[in-house]
Amino acid sequence: MKGKVITTLTLLCVVTIITGACTPKIQLPILYEAPGFTLTNQDNLEIELSDFRDKVVVLDFIYTRCPDVCGEMSFRLQGVWHQLDEALRQDIVLVSVSFDLHDTPVVLKKYANIWDVPGWQFLSGTEGQISQVKNDYGVIAFSSEPDGWELTHNIVIVLIDRDGMVRKTYADLEYPQKDMVKEFEHILKQ
Repeated sequence: MKGKVITTLTLLCVVTIITGACTPKIQLPILYEAPGFTLTNQDNLEIELSDFRDKVVVLDFIYTRCPDVCGEMSFRLQGVWHQLDEALRQDIVLVSVSFDLHDTPVVLKKYANIWDVPGWQFLSGTEGQISQVKNDYGVIAFSSEPDGWELTHNIVIVLIDRDGMVRKTYADLEYPQKDMVKEFEHILKQ
């Protein structure tokens, strides 16, 4: 009997060690301080990135007339937000910056109403303001149509911690949503 108990305990310890060793550790080092900005939200209020200090910010770049990837990005972020524990949702803010001058606060307000995430900030600004934010965060966007309404752009989603430090940049919509949820939770629990 004593031999079975020792064998069982040994097996349990080995399984625990192996399971722990195989669980990937979340590595989100501080990359750099998030460049600040001041833009106008969908309620026509001036918003500064620093307004969200002590919150985790997920920043992305969209335009409302986008025929494909922007809607997918917003849908993905909405899905990740809904997968977070309700208590953690209180400490995260989604911030989408439009790089299309067509996206006035009125247009952004209509777009914001599509998404079921309280507090989601949709921001716009002058051409100079948007150009600066795009440059600061590595967004490349240019008109791909002669009439200028359709824009081609790269995907940039930035995870910013409570201290205003960039911890990760996502550049691929194929990034597993479950991993994104885990990374957001990791930063939210710090």
